[in-house]
Amino acid sequence: MLNSRDVNLLRSDVAENCRRWLTRCQNAGLAVLVTNTVRDAEYQSWLYEQGRTRPGSIVTNGKVPTFHHVDAGLAFDFCQNVKGKEYSDLGFFQAAAALAKEMGFSWGGDWTSFVDRPHIQWDGRGRYTSAMLRKGLCPPDMPLWEEDEEMTQETFDRMMADYLVRLGQQPPSDWSEDARRWAEQTGLIRGDENGNKRYKMFVTREELAALLQRTEQPAAEGKDESAQ
Repeated sequence: MLNSRDVNLLRSDVAENCRRWLTRCQNAGLAVLVTNTVRDAEYQSWLYEQGRTRPGSIVTNGKVPTFHHVDAGLAFDFCQNVKGKEYSDLGFFQAAAALAKEMGFSWGGDWTSFVDRPHIQWDGRGRYTSAMLRKGLCPPDMPLWEEDEEMTQETFDRMMADYLVRLGQQPPSDWSEDARRWAEQTGLIRGDENGNKRYKMFVTREELAALLQRTEQPAAEGKDESAQ
């Protein structure tokens, strides 16, 4: 009989998201322990015949393939890793489940037919059922959860600086060729200190002031060589 708590035995996409969920729980101060991942039909039948249930859980008929089945690997069970409080803290299960649901998992605590708070599964966001598993229909790969990078001022400044560099390197559009040639010939557009015109770059107020001055004095030389 097979009855395992090894996360590595889950389907690879579910296993990786389970690991990421465990990390998120740890970061949130939730003491989570995975108690079950996969089991075979022999163990499921034995469990059903014994009538053994965990607090807050219902054991399904051993003849019915479940998301825990070793050939599926789509579900895992958990508890609070605190002796004497493994299944009694409703707030713990709600908090841990909220993180799982945010990632796309379904939680047994939301079920209306019976409540199974320690149970989490990937069912394609509720689109796949045990009946579909019996027909060999399994949910597609679960998208891997990615934590959003915190947008600090430093991060924003770095991203903006990179964007402006790329923007300045973009070539001008063909439709502006005549206007650009005229502006360069009249001295309105001179480029920066290296002669780069940077036609796709934003115009600063400094550059706008220099352009307006050149409009009034088109023949003047040496006026702000850095203006666009």
